[in-house]
Amino acid sequence: MIMKSIYSKIAAVVLLSITGLTACTNDLNQEPLADTTLTAEKAWIQPGSYDKYMSKLYSALAISGNDGPGSGDIVGSDQGEATLIRSYFNLQELPTDEAAIAWGDDGLNSLTFNSWSATNRFIMLSYDRCELINAWVNEFLIQTTDEKLSARGASTALIDSVKLMRNEARVIRAFSYSLLMDLYANVPFVDENTGVGAFLPEQKGRDFLFPYIESELKAAIANLPEKSDRHYGMANKFVADMILANLYMNAEVYGQGNRYNDAIACLNDIIDNGGYTLEQKYGYNFNADNYKSKEIIFPIIYDSQYAQSYGGTMYLMAGTFGTDMAPSDNYGLNGSWSGLRVKEDIVNLFSEGDQRAMFFTGEGTDKPRTKSISNTSDYYQGYPSIKYQNLNRDGSAAVNKNFSDVDFPFYRLADAYLLYIEAVKRGGNGDAAKAVRLWNALQLRAFGNNNHDIASLSDITLNDILDERGRELYWEAHRRTDLIRFNNFTDNKNWSWKGGSQAGVQKIDDKYKIYPLPSTDLSANPNLKQNPGY
Repeated sequence: MIMKSIYSKIAAVVLLSITGLTACTNDLNQEPLADTTLTAEKAWIQPGSYDKYMSKLYSALAISGNDGPGSGDIVGSDQGEATLIRSYFNLQELPTDEAAIAWGDDGLNSLTFNSWSATNRFIMLSYDRCELINAWVNEFLIQTTDEKLSARGASTALIDSVKLMRNEARVIRAFSYSLLMDLYANVPFVDENTGVGAFLPEQKGRDFLFPYIESELKAAIANLPEKSDRHYGMANKFVADMILANLYMNAEVYGQGNRYNDAIACLNDIIDNGGYTLEQKYGYNFNADNYKSKEIIFPIIYDSQYAQSYGGTMYLMAGTFGTDMAPSDNYGLNGSWSGLRVKEDIVNLFSEGDQRAMFFTGEGTDKPRTKSISNTSDYYQGYPSIKYQNLNRDGSAAVNKNFSDVDFPFYRLADAYLLYIEAVKRGGNGDAAKAVRLWNALQLRAFGNNNHDIASLSDITLNDILDERGRELYWEAHRRTDLIRFNNFTDNKNWSWKGGSQAGVQKIDDKYKIYPLPSTDLSANPNLKQNPGY
């Protein structure tokens, strides 16, 4: 399987320098190190260590730990929950009109009913994962300066290679900080210049984080590679463009004013120069060999042999499938956890013939599903999504039915199209005719005909664009951010179970636009102040 080799590089212990991120040890109580002990400094002298460390940074976006699906970088009883995509998906989808879950686990109902607090474990897990990724990037940048490389006798070729890795690492950190800024707004900040040793980080808000993330990406982008199979799943210049585009599209939410022109510049680069194209079939972006997709800009990679996880796309499939769906035979996965379903509000967005409406209705079986959900804990109410399938595009089964081979498409070209259309519609200095062409291209793929084309951008409204994002990008962890940007999250829009009742409410407290900082971190760091209202 091409380009999933990133995980084969983590076969051994990644680097002992990672342990330098913890609190200082009591040196007086330590046994003397033998000459054969692999210390952090000895590990860095080995040329292959840098590549392994980068693999760890990428894998931290996908899996829970190095030693199989039950291992963890973060202490927790369920390592599947401790993965980024699983916890992030729950924060982005459960509080919206997209998803409901049958499980009564602590934290899930409060997300679905918009009633969470600072003790919610998914709020904590996303926060901890991003902060840990940032700490690891900082350590890599501290250990890979020209001075340290030269002192270790690194070759010119290795120094040049590590310079590229440093730019990739900065993109990973910028991506992680962008998630933290969007979710929590005000977070502890540390970078490679903050210092080493035990100290309590200062808290920074969006007024600091926005220009910091922007500057990091701009500094790295010129030194990043172009799109290529060899760099699949890794940071290239168009991944950086996409992070920037999302930053600029949400700039007003972040208190940074109108930046739609800047978003359009990034999106033009992706659309015109990135070499990405819409896949002929929508489903090709969500199956076991979606590494073949020419549409995916930034995938989070999963591999049933080398990157096993109970989070990520394993969660999005097994968490959705029930035993009555025969997932092993029909969807290529031995997993039926009977949890997630799509709320009727999203189902109702689709019109007849839209091939993106990939839902299991149970029609013709002995357990037909109801579209509406009167009891969120009843798994058989609501339609399970079958958007992600552990089958290859030719219908054959994946290598290992026990775990997912489906990569998570965090950013893809269709998203870039819709962001471009939105930016122009909001008054950005883009090409209206181009925006119309992009809209019509998405409709052609969705319906297989031109019956849903528009002639002018005036034929659609901003609300139409929000609805189209719901159809095109459901189950891809964008919805909360989209609803907030369109001012439809805490007010101006109602959906089932919003606020805790089946009928829903239009208005909830504005404090829910951002999540609270975890109570455990507040207790540990007196420099942190809780977000308003919590």
